[in-house]
Amino acid sequence: MKSIIRPSTLLMFLSTFSRRCLRTRRNNNLAVAFQLVPPTSRNNVDCNLNRAGHHIRYPMQKQFFSSSSSSSSSSFKSTTESQTTKNNLDDDYDWDKILPFQKNNHNSIKIIVPSDDDDGDAEQSSERDLYDVETFHSKLEATIVTAEQLGKTAVWITIPMSKARLIEEASKSGFVFHHAEGDTATLNKWLLEDVESRIPTYATHQVGVGAVVINEAKNEILCVREKRNNYRPWKMPGGLAELGEDLDTAVIREVYEETGIKCRFLSVLAVRHTHGMQFGRSDLYFVCRLEPIPLNDEGEVPKPIPQPGEIEAAAWVPLNDYRDLVFSEDSKVGHPMMKQIMKVVEQSGKSDIHKTIVSSVVPGRRPTPVYHASIKSESS
Repeated sequence: MKSIIRPSTLLMFLSTFSRRCLRTRRNNNLAVAFQLVPPTSRNNVDCNLNRAGHHIRYPMQKQFFSSSSSSSSSSFKSTTESQTTKNNLDDDYDWDKILPFQKNNHNSIKIIVPSDDDDGDAEQSSERDLYDVETFHSKLEATIVTAEQLGKTAVWITIPMSKARLIEEASKSGFVFHHAEGDTATLNKWLLEDVESRIPTYATHQVGVGAVVINEAKNEILCVREKRNNYRPWKMPGGLAELGEDLDTAVIREVYEETGIKCRFLSVLAVRHTHGMQFGRSDLYFVCRLEPIPLNDEGEVPKPIPQPGEIEAAAWVPLNDYRDLVFSEDSKVGHPMMKQIMKVVEQSGKSDIHKTIVSSVVPGRRPTPVYHASIKSESS
């Protein structure tokens, strides 16, 4: 006689089981395979009797996968990361008590909380329990521990307005606002206690600066090689300007931080405007001409010292050698942007953009720098 599982019993099991193991199809999260087992498998140690006396096999192994749907780019746990993550943590870690997360830029992770409108489908209702305000804080704390064990630098979380009550719980764990847009707030928590946060302030554009520093006495150019993401043998020192920082101040600071060389600002050589950068924002990159401040009357300049943790090498490179690199026809060696920059450099400042401090017509606004082409005479 065949055993038949009552529909009510199966639904009860699925409801209970899904709250622990299933994640929504929309978020491409964790899914668990299960199967019914006929009565002939009663002696299987992985089987348990339900109240109707029938056997249900509970999953022996969680199977991770990413959906092939159009939202796959925002999947929380890919097969590789989920399995790697489990292997990197203690065997007794309870994976049912953390929040789903996905890889994010700059060695961080991101938690995306769905809105109430998104999880209204009956098939997706189990996800609501993940973000229940009563248990959210403990799950978030466990996720932070996970990120720290994985060596991540930060945790990001986006919270929709419909679940704004979770923002207070996140603040208890040290999260701070980064930005808000539309009906969603984005918060972050920097995890490295002994390192100052490197998370930039949010805006429509970020401003970067790069420095062409030439030692005229020896016909050398100051170059650096970063510890990561080196696309060419050498690059000019530079980085992001800080909020409220003028271009000349920013580029002088960046050069000193990365090489230990004190410089004097001369002019702006060029501006590169790039879109779709960090946080989907645009980037304005100002390439500036600087000169090193000599140590003595003989014009001696110090030897560059690479910045610990960021710069692998810093050196005065013969200008002719650097020029050969950027003008190379080899696509893996040449540098199209720096090729144009060096053409400007060789014009001896005739095409440079200079800085003038001007007062504002807006009452109460402080004087600001204006960058402009060379002016032939005061009368013009």
